[in-house]
This record gives sequence, C-alpha cells and structure tokens, in this order.
Amino acid sequence: MAAFSWSAFIFVYLINFVQVLGEWNTEDYLKREHTLVKPYQGNQYALKMRFVDHIFDDVVIDEMTVKIILPEGAKNTKLVTPFSVKKDKNTLHYTYLDTVGRPVIVAHKTNLVDAHIQDFELWYTFDKYLLLQEPLLVVGAFYLLFLCVIIYVRLDFSITKDEAKESKMRVASILEEVQSLQDKRSALYQSFDDAVNKFKSTKDATNFTNSRKKIDGDYKLLTQQIQGLQSQLKNEGADAAEKVGELQRLDTQHKDLIAVAIQYSEKLVNNKMTRQAYIDQEKANNTKREELLQKMESVRASL
Repeated sequence: MAAFSWSAFIFVYLINFVQVLGEWNTEDYLKREHTLVKPYQGNQYALKMRFVDHIFDDVVIDEMTVKIILPEGAKNTKLVTPFSVKKDKNTLHYTYLDTVGRPVIVAHKTNLVDAHIQDFELWYTFDKYLLLQEPLLVVGAFYLLFLCVIIYVRLDFSITKDEAKESKMRVASILEEVQSLQDKRSALYQSFDDAVNKFKSTKDATNFTNSRKKIDGDYKLLTQQIQGLQSQLKNEGADAAEKVGELQRLDTQHKDLIAVAIQYSEKLVNNKMTRQAYIDQEKANNTKREELLQKMESVRASL
C-alpha cells in the first residue's frame, strides 16, 4: 500500500492479493493458521474473507473492484455479501497448464467506509480429481514428445535406397530362419532315438515303421526348406551360404549314422546280432554322432 498527498486530495494505491488454491504456493498456503477456503459437504467449498480490509482510520473508498480467481474446474458459484454489490458476468483467466480457464468472479462497490469491513462468502463446487489434471497434462506432453522422437529417429528420409543395408537385413532374416529350422531338425534326432528305443523294447516292427515314416517326412521337409534358404543366401552373395552348406553336409553325415543305428537295432531285434556286439557298435556310433552334433551346433552359432 502506498499513500500520496497532493493538495486537498489523498491518493491510495491498494493491492490486495490472496493466493487461493493456486499456482505453486498451495502447500505454503495450507500451512496458515487461518484457512480462507473451508470444505463443506461433498465437493462444496466456501471462500470467506473481507470485501475490504482496514487501511487507516476513517478511510473512504469511492469505488472498489474485487476479482476472485477460482481453481480451474470450479462451478456453481454463488457470492453472498453482507451488503449490496454490483456483480459482473463471470470471466475466465488463463495461466500455467490451463485448458478451459479459471472462473473469475468480479464485484464492484462504491462509497466504502469502515463499516463495510465485513466478510463475504463465495460458494462453489470443485471435484478433487481435477487436481490431477495438470500433472497428467505434463505427463502426456512428455509422453507425446518422447513418442515423436522415437518415430523421428526410426524414419528413413533418404531419397535413394541403401542396397547394401537392405541386403544385410535380408541376410540376417534368412539366417534367423535357418537357425529356427535347424533347431526343429535337431529335435527330430531325438525323435529317431526315441522310436528306436521303443522298437527295441516292444519289438513292434509295424509301429516302428509308421513312426519312422512320419519322422522321415518331417525331416525331409525341414531339410528342403533349409536348402531353399541356402539358395537365397547365394543370390544375396553372402558368405553365410557356405556355412549353411557346411551345416547341410554335417547333417547328412549325422542322418547316415542314424540310419546305421536303425539297422543295428533291427538286427538285434531279429537276433541277427548279439547284444554285446550291438552295445559295442552303438557306443561307437553314438561317439561319432556326438562329434557331428557339436560341429553342427558350432556352425549354427556362427551364422
């Protein structure tokens, strides 16, 4: 407040600012001993404060305007004053992170004296969940920013295509498919062993033949698919085509050893080979198979 005397007149400049549920000082405001805003039933609140405060004794105010800015989302406002005032139409005030604006209640009064130092009440409703509006706006803004950055860095703005880069991507995709097919083919090796073991225990030649035909069909299909992928790698001029060819060669050797193991089991079941001879032959065969499996796994890992 500042007062200046000039001739027979006294000019008083009065700035009366009260921070109500606003801006960034909410926590500091709530620590005050006397709370201006009091919650009532449900989401209803009431602001109670003086329309004009004491400035000096026997003060006379020709005209006074009171503006009250409520939180964004406040509605159903009702101004109750101890004396008649002129109320303007509600307006909106925009500040940080506001969307629809904060309602502003404006009241005018003329010829104010000390007797007018009385409290008025401003009733309004305010949903508490609206307190999350501004934090969610900040979170949403950063989310959209990061999303735009992610999309931007992944876009290709080059006018011409990079054939070398695209070729590498195609080769990587083909090799990944080769590894997947090899894993499936390796699982069939165990299926062959399971079928042989079951045949030796049950001696059911018919069931063994049917199982072997099914496994052979799956094996042949996988081998053809890998061979087709090898041809694609050759067309791309990739050195990995030679590794896939080495994988195919080792697999053929392993498949031949499986066929030998099946022949040994058939001889054992038909009493054309002694058990001891079968054990010796099976042990040697398994040793060779283990060596081939290790080599195939090494080649697969290098793809």
